[in-house]
Amino acid sequence: MNNTAPLPHTRFAPYREEVCSEDEVKHLVHTFYAAARDDAMLGPIFAAEVKDWDAHLATLVDFWSGLLRGTMRYHGKPLAQHAQMENLTPCMFRRWLTLFFATTESMGNPALQEKADTIALNIAERLWKSFAESHSIVAPQL
Repeated sequence: MNNTAPLPHTRFAPYREEVCSEDEVKHLVHTFYAAARDDAMLGPIFAAEVKDWDAHLATLVDFWSGLLRGTMRYHGKPLAQHAQMENLTPCMFRRWLTLFFATTESMGNPALQEKADTIALNIAERLWKSFAESHSIVAPQL
């Protein structure tokens, strides 16, 4: 028996390319949510929903770090939380995406931009669908 052979599951471990640093995740989250808070359309929604911005930003850094870096620190249920909100429209989700895409573009990291933008689009579509279903709205596509 050969005791030096790698375990079967270690031979085929997938290679994961790192698209960004933890500092870039933090920069993305803080820059984007500063823009969203200052936005005429989105700012009032965030002001009404978020009471502790330090805690919320820390949660969002964990969320995005998990999605972009695989850190698995976030354990919440964003669909359920957002479905409880009131008076959201497709236009608001499109505005969220516009600000997000501008933020990722400004960061100068094409790999981060591509991955984060794809994830953000999927998130926006799922959140809108979940929100519309919970409020019995016929949901037009974003």
